[in-house]
Amino acid sequence: MAAFEELHARYSRPLLNFFYRLTWDRVFSEDLTQEAFFRLWRGRENYRPTGKFTTYLFQIAKNHWLNERDKRSRRIAPVSLEAGGEEASNGLRDAIPASERGPMGEALNKELAGAIARAVEGLSEKLRLVFVLSQEKGFRYADIAEILEIPVGTVKSRMANAEKAIRGRLSAYLAR
Repeated sequence: MAAFEELHARYSRPLLNFFYRLTWDRVFSEDLTQEAFFRLWRGRENYRPTGKFTTYLFQIAKNHWLNERDKRSRRIAPVSLEAGGEEASNGLRDAIPASERGPMGEALNKELAGAIARAVEGLSEKLRLVFVLSQEKGFRYADIAEILEIPVGTVKSRMANAEKAIRGRLSAYLAR
């Protein structure tokens, strides 16, 4: 039990952030995180340490997300993101420097954060999963391939397509 509690303490935040980047719904992300840990606990007897634990855990999370996404898509229409907040992608935001500091710079950063969040949300599910696992969670392409159960070449292709789509949606900001 103590080992499981340590795993929960170590990985609950990364899982929560992963789900949040996919759903943009904090409460739903918390529910998904708890269910992923429940599934991990329930299947603990079947775990074989043949690879990295994080890959195994995020594979459970990905499978759970896909199941829940399919259920939700049959019940309700997806909610679009109206505005990004502090939780938008920091990595991408940092790649586009703010031209000013102070209140104007903060306003531009908030606007940019919203644009980044909408650009990521606008990706197809396949591209968004690869992008979030790579850019937000820091997984290597080989790990992403294992999590998503696809070839590494497919991961590279999807990542390139995701970056191209995001660059296209953020072209106005890249020109500043």
